[in-house]
Amino acid sequence: MIELQHIIETKRELLGRETYSRNPVNYSEGMSEDQKDRCIQYLAEQNQELKLNGEAMKLVLDDFMGKIQELEGKMSAVESSQAGLQKELSEKSKLCRSLERKVKSLQEKLDYANQERFGDRRQKVRKKTSDDKPERPDSDREREKEDYDGTDGTLRTDSVDDSQSRDAKEYAKKERDLSNRPDGYKTMGVVGEPVEHPSDLTKVPGRIIERRMVRVFSFRTFLAEERFEMVHYAEPGKKPKWGYFPTEGHPEVVTKFEGTTATPEFLQAIAYEVYVKNVTFGLLHQWLTDMGMTISENTLHNWLKKGKKYLDKLVCVLKEIALEKDSIVNCDETWCKVRKYDHYKKCYIWVLVNKAQKVAVFFYENGSRGREVLTDFLGDAELKGIMSDGYNAYVFIGDELKSAKFKDTVHQVCMSHARNKFVKAANQGGEQNAVSFSDDMKELFEKERSYNEAGLTPAERLKERQGMATKEIIIRIRSRLDSELANDSELRSRYYTEALNYLNHFWKEIFAYLQDGDLPIDNNLAERTIRKLTTQRNNSYHYGSDIGAEMAVTYHSVISTVKLHGSSVWNFIGTFFKKIFNGCRDYVNMVPARIALAASQC
Repeated sequence: MIELQHIIETKRELLGRETYSRNPVNYSEGMSEDQKDRCIQYLAEQNQELKLNGEAMKLVLDDFMGKIQELEGKMSAVESSQAGLQKELSEKSKLCRSLERKVKSLQEKLDYANQERFGDRRQKVRKKTSDDKPERPDSDREREKEDYDGTDGTLRTDSVDDSQSRDAKEYAKKERDLSNRPDGYKTMGVVGEPVEHPSDLTKVPGRIIERRMVRVFSFRTFLAEERFEMVHYAEPGKKPKWGYFPTEGHPEVVTKFEGTTATPEFLQAIAYEVYVKNVTFGLLHQWLTDMGMTISENTLHNWLKKGKKYLDKLVCVLKEIALEKDSIVNCDETWCKVRKYDHYKKCYIWVLVNKAQKVAVFFYENGSRGREVLTDFLGDAELKGIMSDGYNAYVFIGDELKSAKFKDTVHQVCMSHARNKFVKAANQGGEQNAVSFSDDMKELFEKERSYNEAGLTPAERLKERQGMATKEIIIRIRSRLDSELANDSELRSRYYTEALNYLNHFWKEIFAYLQDGDLPIDNNLAERTIRKLTTQRNNSYHYGSDIGAEMAVTYHSVISTVKLHGSSVWNFIGTFFKKIFNGCRDYVNMVPARIALAASQC
């Protein structure tokens, strides 16, 4: 309304300006008084009519402007409502996309759970397809089994390939391939001289034709209680003391391991049962009880703790060997459940393996998985390379390491972990592009396997790693990775996204092995070493305290090191405890490679 009035006033001003310069016209000149009165009356009536018309137009204009304002209000309300609807629609769209991703992720988890429960989906029967015979959608074993009701008419064997029986008949006619037969076979036997039981030939009722020895293997396990008579005596001028004075045919000394009432052989047996055969303390106690021994589980635990005191000093020597200058080590960690006062806590045990020195050292620091656990263990070690999985590399590899010298160490990430993620993305996520990454990495592993079979030196291996064939594979993986990362990831599988991000984030660490012939390509050595501890964890469910976890760490360090040397764990543990019993403390020479050189009396 105000705008229209302003427009009208502007127009009137412009019209007034157009008539301002004109001379005024006297319309009453020459009129009589009567004519003037009538003219005035007429003009007054016209003015009144125009005034009424103007007021009517003004009222109409007011009504029109009111309707316009009402329409403008409705339009603004519509526009605000439209904006709200558009915003709500955008939020709904985002929510739908998020729900689609969650549904896909849940479906992938369901597929993975079904695969773990019922077997790999790749075990399903592949349907036969041929050009002349169309594939039947119901020709699978499960459908055939469901359709069969016991009558001949419902018996179908569509999923069975007839060529298999023909191939079997043809194969049966072929001669056996004997080229893969070994030159010789291992026969049963026991280390040491066998006990022979000859026959009394005088009791033979007839003529002797032939004689031969028949092998019989016996296993004798029994418990025996030994008692040593201690004499309390006093020499002239000296304080009374206790002593053992053996008679002829009896042990020269009391065969009791320090701090226990068991012999070294008995301690060897229970250590082997618990930490090599993964027998729980409860089952071990039950076994000894069934054999007629009265003993508590806590006593068995304390005896192993006494042996741990000496094994800890051996582990310190193994740690020094594993962290020698310019060493290449593999590390990994696994979880375990430890009782903390009145609750159980998820804790972690670490392992560090030096392949060149054949040493494995487990360590545990109050169950922590943090960076400081490894940095405290490594200290100022000047290592050439350290291999781990992605989590470890992300947590402890960085600029916060305590040793300035250690920052020059080559930090590696296991390629096998990266490949497994792409395999999982292909199998569980249904991502066909992930197969290409997996195949390329598999080709790199095959090259490393061929280098091992050929027995290449580190220099020769480095030359092959930096050859054109390897570089072509690396370039192919990198270009495919960049292309995938540039694409939209909305409908991408969760497993595939994780695999791509893992490979991109740890690219430098995964392919660091290409710069040195001594560096490994994967962390399988540490994975295999720590597997024994995970097996024990699955059997025993939890450790009763931090001390129990520390005992497992000590014993498994020694056991794993002995296995890396290819020696007998049973013999080493027995020899070690016997040497400790005899007073030997030469721990430097009691490592698996030199225990035979350790002096019996130190």
